Amino acid sequence: MITINGKPFYDKPSSCYSCPFFNSGSTHLQPNTGKGLCMLFDEEHHSYINPPRRCQKLFNKAFKMPEGSNLVIVYKDNE
Repeated sequence: MITINGKPFYDKPSSCYSCPFFNSGSTHLQPNTGKGLCMLFDEEHHSYINPPRRCQKLFNKAFKMPEGSNLVIVYKDNE
């Protein structure tokens, strides 16, 4: 198991829906869109899509780390 920003990952997510950062309960905010919220990047995504490229790179990096590692993702806000 790998931990990314406090969320446990047992395997690489194959879709946004299987990612612990994806919140599908937020679809009531915009009815008929069928989208959920990615809490890591604060973006709306459909649940069935493949993870975005930046997420795939992040997961590949995390799963190359030793078992039980904790990866902390920090991003720079350009405001």
